[in-house]
Amino acid sequence: MFGKLQLYAAAGLAFIAGLVGIYWRGKSAGAEAERNKQTRRRVDAMKQAKDVRDDVESDPDLAARARRWLRSDDKR
Repeated sequence: MFGKLQLYAAAGLAFIAGLVGIYWRGKSAGAEAERNKQTRRRVDAMKQAKDVRDDVESDPDLAARARRWLRSDDKR
C-alpha cells in the first residue's frame, strides 16, 4: 500500500518538477527575446542618429548656420 503511494508521490513530484523547469525555461527565453528587441531598437536609433549627424556634418553651409544658434560642447 505505502509502496504504491510512494510511487504516485514520486511521479507527482517529477511531473511538478518538469512543469517548473518548463516554466523557468520559457521565462528565460522570453526575457532574452525582450533584451534582443531592445538591443535592436538601440542599434536602429544609433544608426538613425549617425545618418542625421553625417548629413549635418557633410553640409558645410548648414554647419556654419547652425554654429550661430547652437552652443558648443565646451560652453556647457
